[in-house]
Amino acid sequence: MQNFWQRSLLGRTVGNIIVITFLVGGLIMLAMSISVARQTEADAYRRLGELLDTVEDTVRVACFVGNEELAMEVARGLLRNSEVQSVDIRYDKGLLAHLERNPADGKQAVLGSQPVRRNIVSPFDNSSIVGNIALQPDGAAIETLVAQARRQIALQTLLLIIAVAIALTLTVLRQVVKPIAVLSKNLNKLDPILGEQLSAPAGHEKDAFGSLTRDINALSSRLLNAAEVERELNVRHEMDQRKYRDIFENAESGIFIADAFGEMTSYNRSLAQLTGLPQPAADETAPRSLLALPWTDAGHLQKMIERCIKSNAAVVEDLALLRSMTPQRWLNVALTPIGACMVQGIVSDVTTRRNAELAAKRAAITDPLTGLANRQGFEEFWANEIAKVQDQHFALLLIDLEGFKQLNDALGFPAGDRVLIGFAARIFSCIKNTDWVARVGGDEFAVVLPNIDEPGKLDSICQRILRVLGERFSVSGQETCLGASIGATLYPDDGNNLPALLRNAELALNDARHRGGQIWSLFNQDMRHAIEHRHNLANDLRLAIQRQELRLYYQPIVHLASQRVVGAEALIRWQHPTHGLVPPDNFIPLAEQTGMINAIGLWCLETACQQLADWQAAGLDLSLTVNVSARQIPDGLSPAKASEIAAHHGIAPQRLGLEITEGLLIGEAHDALRWLEAIRTAGFRVYLDDFGTGYSSLSYLKRFRVDTVKIDKAFIRDMGQVASDRVMIEAVIMMADALRLSVVAEGIETAEQRDLLRSLGCTYGQGYLYSRPLPIEQFLAQVLLIDAPATPT
Repeated sequence: MQNFWQRSLLGRTVGNIIVITFLVGGLIMLAMSISVARQTEADAYRRLGELLDTVEDTVRVACFVGNEELAMEVARGLLRNSEVQSVDIRYDKGLLAHLERNPADGKQAVLGSQPVRRNIVSPFDNSSIVGNIALQPDGAAIETLVAQARRQIALQTLLLIIAVAIALTLTVLRQVVKPIAVLSKNLNKLDPILGEQLSAPAGHEKDAFGSLTRDINALSSRLLNAAEVERELNVRHEMDQRKYRDIFENAESGIFIADAFGEMTSYNRSLAQLTGLPQPAADETAPRSLLALPWTDAGHLQKMIERCIKSNAAVVEDLALLRSMTPQRWLNVALTPIGACMVQGIVSDVTTRRNAELAAKRAAITDPLTGLANRQGFEEFWANEIAKVQDQHFALLLIDLEGFKQLNDALGFPAGDRVLIGFAARIFSCIKNTDWVARVGGDEFAVVLPNIDEPGKLDSICQRILRVLGERFSVSGQETCLGASIGATLYPDDGNNLPALLRNAELALNDARHRGGQIWSLFNQDMRHAIEHRHNLANDLRLAIQRQELRLYYQPIVHLASQRVVGAEALIRWQHPTHGLVPPDNFIPLAEQTGMINAIGLWCLETACQQLADWQAAGLDLSLTVNVSARQIPDGLSPAKASEIAAHHGIAPQRLGLEITEGLLIGEAHDALRWLEAIRTAGFRVYLDDFGTGYSSLSYLKRFRVDTVKIDKAFIRDMGQVASDRVMIEAVIMMADALRLSVVAEGIETAEQRDLLRSLGCTYGQGYLYSRPLPIEQFLAQVLLIDAPATPT
């Protein structure tokens, strides 16, 4: 029975209605009972008051005249009322009458039974009180009235509660329980798989039950669709699981799932083959810790797992695995977070790629000829190494082989390669195993000497290297020797980073070369200051033409027999705004190195032609010679350009001589020969300057066609004391006469030199005996004293 009431909607509903109805009715009954009691008592007092109203006049007369009998008569009349317990009538002299019903009972009213009192006034004067009357209510009678009223209220309320409960029950039964029961019955019979729809209870199609029916049908449809989707997903998931399992088991890459501590919950056969783990199904009790594998750095793998889980992002790195029977292998480990502090990993063997990368990197930093580190390898290694040895000292040497280019050109590249290999071995023989050697250029080597902190130790090592590299050797069946120059710098005294040290060593090497080579030079700050000065000078030189700071000075060329000025050599000077007059030896080599020599050479030619035009306008028949750098030939000063400038100023090319050095004829013989032929064809005269120095010989006068030979001043200076110099000058003059060439002797400083040259047949001369190079104004004022004779031929 209890289960019925728990399961039955009707039972629970009726029970709840009855309980709620009786609870609410009881509260209402209680409230009404209290109200009825109060109202009944109030009505009793009201009736007693009305009773006093009927006897008030009679009592007034009794009290006025003091008639006790009349008063008693009134009292007996009042006691006949069942609601009066006692009557008390008094006048101004005392008690007139007192009557009481059943005095032994002593019952009191429900609400305290307070007596009803009234003052009695005079029949003739309303303001004069002659007595009073008091009625004591009968409490029992009043209680009886209250009880009767309460019973009546209770009965009425109970009937009302029962009627309401029955009405509510019937209403709920018809409007709620029955439709629900119908829905439940229909729902139990419903088969949604067949597409059946639930019907609303009759008469409830448009109310809440109709809406509920439609919602149930909609929910049924959604559940049916969801079930279909779930079924499809289950089928697809099963297929995916099979595919994943196939991929997992048959993949060439190793696959695993592991927790944050590297413990694997599963892995495939490929991972077992890659790492040496037992096959997954072979030993379920075998260790499955990924970190227990022989990684070169297992801690790094643990950090990878932690980073993957913490960042919730994929992490990919190459890790090295040591195998006992095979060389080190590289595995690419890609971790992907899959939730719940778990990761999925894919492992593939990248040993071939990593070995190829390492080989490529070694090739990129290794000189293939000598097997030493190349410049890139040297810089990469020592840039990192310097950061580690900040508290140590070492010396850096740059070694340059002298004459290697000429040997390479003469004997060929294979011979040159053998020489480089041999010289690398010689350098190794001069240093310790803890020292470091690299080939940083074609014929340039770098050596690092640890624990070298003073020039004394460094000198003995550099001298030994220079001595060994200067020894003779045989290559291609020929005995030869090269030698070397060394630039050295000290760490950390000269610099605390590799670029600074390399720059310092290069400066020291340049210093050793400039001092003749086959020596070593230690860097000092003066070298840096010199190169900075040279850099600043180069910057100023670029602006010199624009600022009109270049000048031409003129040194006369004299006909020795007549002592007449026949022309001049135009010599460039630089009037620097801060350094003053800069001689050409200080800036012409700089201009050649920086490529500015072409612009400067064209300026000289323009200025010289303008000066010749001015002389020509003034009636002066003088010639000029201009020095031409080997760097200007053949493109910097082409014959066409020279002709164009001369024509622009209206100058005959024969009045302009172009002075070249004999070094030009050695370095680029074919280009020089073509240029010489073209420039002479254009009408310009060619002077061979500083003849007798360098590689020159008398055979060049026959091979290369020039117009004038200028004998170097070194032969003129000692010709009176050194017989060989005098013989050399005489031979040049005789050869020039035979080839119909003019000869100019440079550096004539004494009359004895002039007379001796004149006796040997030299036609022209120049030097301090006649004049130093002068600006054009002084040249005209101090040198051209008379009209010049004809131009030399």
